[in-house]
Formats: sequence, C-alpha cells, structure tokens
Amino acid sequence: MSGKAIFLLLVVSSMMATPLRVAAETLDQLRVLDLETAQRIALADNPTLAAAAERVEAARQRIDQARALYWPSIDASTSAAASRLSENDAASQSLLLSGVDVDRDNETYQLSLAASWLLFDGFSRKFSNLIADYGQQESEQARRDGMRLLLQSVAESYYGAQLALSNKAIAEADFKFNAQQLAEARIRMELGAGALSEVLNFQVQMNNARSDILIAERDYELAFSGLAVLLGRKSGQMPEGLALAKVEMVEEEQFYELSPEQLLQTALSHRPDLLGQEVNLQQAESTVGVNQAALYPKVSLNGSVDGNRADDVDFEGADFGSALSLNLSCNLFRGGGDQARIAEARASKREVARLLEQQRNKVSSEVRQAITRLEQARQQLLLQRASEQLVEQTRDLVQEGYRAGQESLSRLNEVQRDLVRTQSRLALALVALYTNRQGLTTATGESLIPYLKGDQTAANTPQEPAESSGQATY
Repeated sequence: MSGKAIFLLLVVSSMMATPLRVAAETLDQLRVLDLETAQRIALADNPTLAAAAERVEAARQRIDQARALYWPSIDASTSAAASRLSENDAASQSLLLSGVDVDRDNETYQLSLAASWLLFDGFSRKFSNLIADYGQQESEQARRDGMRLLLQSVAESYYGAQLALSNKAIAEADFKFNAQQLAEARIRMELGAGALSEVLNFQVQMNNARSDILIAERDYELAFSGLAVLLGRKSGQMPEGLALAKVEMVEEEQFYELSPEQLLQTALSHRPDLLGQEVNLQQAESTVGVNQAALYPKVSLNGSVDGNRADDVDFEGADFGSALSLNLSCNLFRGGGDQARIAEARASKREVARLLEQQRNKVSSEVRQAITRLEQARQQLLLQRASEQLVEQTRDLVQEGYRAGQESLSRLNEVQRDLVRTQSRLALALVALYTNRQGLTTATGESLIPYLKGDQTAANTPQEPAESSGQATY
C-alpha cells in the first residue's frame, strides 16, 4: 500500500471515530470549533438537509404502496334498508295472494365479504415496484448530494472566517510596528534629532492599520454569521466566546501526488448527483416496462360471500351464498394509445441517457478544475512563503538603516506596506489551499465517505474508498 493510501485511511479512520450526530446543545458547550465538528453539526441540524431526509422517507413509503399491489383486496360491506308499500301496491299484491293481507312495512339486511386478487397484469406491478424503489434511491442520492454541497459551504464559511482572523492579526502587527516607530520618533523629536512629520506619519500609518482591523472584524462577523446559518442556529448567531481552531501552516513535504485518472474514477463511483442520474435512467427503463404491460392480458381471481335477510339481522347459514370466478381480459384495440405511451417512455429514457452522459462530462470537468485549482494553490503557498521571508528580511534591514539615518522614512513605509501585503497574500494562499483541498474532495464525492459509514439510510452506494484512491490531502 502506498504512503498516500495509508494517509488517506488514517484520515478516514480518525474522522470515523466521532459519531455523525451532534446535538445542537453541543455547540453551546464548545470553546474551540474545528472544521470537522462544524461539518458534523451542520449535517445534523441544517433545516434544508432535514427537509431532504423527509423527502427520502416519503419515497420509502411509496415503495410500500407499490408492494401492496401484490396482495389481494378484501372488502366487507353491509346495508340495511326499510321500505313502505303504497296502499295500491299492497292491495294489488293482496289480490294476487288470494286476499291475504300484505305487510306494507319491509326491512332488508345484506352482509357481504368480497375478495379480488390480480394474478397477472403483464408485469406492471413488477415495474411499478422498481419505479418506486428507484425513486427512493434517487431521493436518497439527492439528500447525499445536499450533504456534499453543505460540507463544502461550511468549509468555505469556516475558512472565510479564518482568513478574516489572519488579516486582523496582520493588521494588529502592523499597528504594533507603527506604534513602536511612533514612540521612537517622539523620543527623537524631544531630543531635537527628529521631525514632527515623522510623528504624524506613524500616526497616519496606525490609523490605516486600525481601519484594516475594523474591516477584518467586520468580515469575520459576516463569515461567522453565515456559518451559524449553515449550522442550523435558530438565532443566526454563534455562542459567545466560541473561537476557531488555529489553521496550521502546510509544509511542502505534506503535499501528495494527485492522480487525475484515479480521482476521476473515484468521482464516477462516489458522486451522489451522478449516481442519482444513473438511478433515474433505471427508473425510465422501468417506466417503459409499465407501459408495455398494457399489451398483455390480465388475469384475476374474484370471490364473494353474500348474505340477505328480511325483517331482522339474525343471520343464519341459510341466508348466505357464495360465488367464485376466474377472469381474463385483454384489450384488443385502444386507438394506438398504448403504443404511443410506450414510444413516449422510450424517448424519455433516451433523454435521461443523454443527460447522464452530460452529467458525467460535467463531473469530469469539475474534478479536473479542482485539481488545477489545488495545484495552483500549492504553488502560490510556496511562492508567498518564500516572498514573505524575503520581504520581512528586507523590512528589518531598512528599519535598521532608518534608525541609523541611512534609509528614508518613505522607504520604511514602503517596505512595511510590502510586508503587510505579502503576509495578506500568504494568509490568502494558505486558506485557498485548505479550501481547494475541500473542493477536490467535494468534486470527487470523497468528503461524504466518513458520514455515509454510519448513515442508517445508506443504500446502493459504494462507501469504501479504493486503496488506489487519488485523494489529495493538501
């Protein structure tokens, strides 16, 4: 087993050690929130995902409805009727009965138990069951795709907040640097060796840094509020005092080789939207079978037990009769409607097949784009780390020269601004690396693997990562 595959299995195993379900109250008990915990909470409490789960349950109930067609239907009925003959009708009947008095008031009671069983319907029930089953699978895959996209959205909001924190730290360091320079400038001015313009310059730089701090704080609050919505927080706010886990710097030796072909194969096996489209094709094929069933004869068995009694409800055995029949029916002509419905179903199947082909092309494109973005993020991180070290060294040298009177104030301002910009680009590159790493697992569908392991509704989806998976860690 390759080192890359071993690392993947360790990552999956560590994520599997934590249960999927995290109660909403857990977030209020946390002091530090990491990405994995945030994603688990979102999967457990996000209202949109909960609505998708209800759609899956509705589809599951449609399966039971389709299975019920295989069972016989048993109906019980009873009736009671009262009637009163007119005087003329009573007189007429009395004459027919040689003058015997006729009771004008009559009561009749009926009791019936009937059963019907469809023995053969041209396999219509078989294909109806398949359609319901595929519908449930399609709903399940749609729910999983919602999970996949939700995991990505949580990661983007989480890392957006991390970027804002990094920018705030950079601005605070810039403020501290200029505050130190301001203190030294005031001392020089009091000793007659400095100018007021230097003092004013550093005050302006401090104000600029303070403005950057306020902007970073605003960005953090916005990102944190967005994360709260994704986590299903009814208040739309995160708990007071909750901090984010520190994002660690990634070293070059932590980069792993990306195999486009392996990643593409993984995506074809794991992407829920693609699997759902494949199920949709099977459903369309079953619809063709349902329509073809109209060309076959239907065989049914019918039986009934009927009881009739007059004047009272005290039924006896002699009041009951029974009937049993075996019926066969076959439509000979319906104006070509059946053939038209079959042709329509076949055309729909071809449409779904085309859409499946398009979806496969789309998934392949998304994976390749994700690989490209991750590769670029890696190179940007290496470049910005090297630049940050060079610019910081330059700033320190200029600072020493400025104190010795060998460098100008404008040059010191310039190198300090260069350092702040470079540090900001480094923070952006690090966040982009983490975000694009998540983006690649989202594109391949591998981000779902740890959560589908404990999913009780999981069905018909590969859940074990292949040993040769091209999963990227960074």
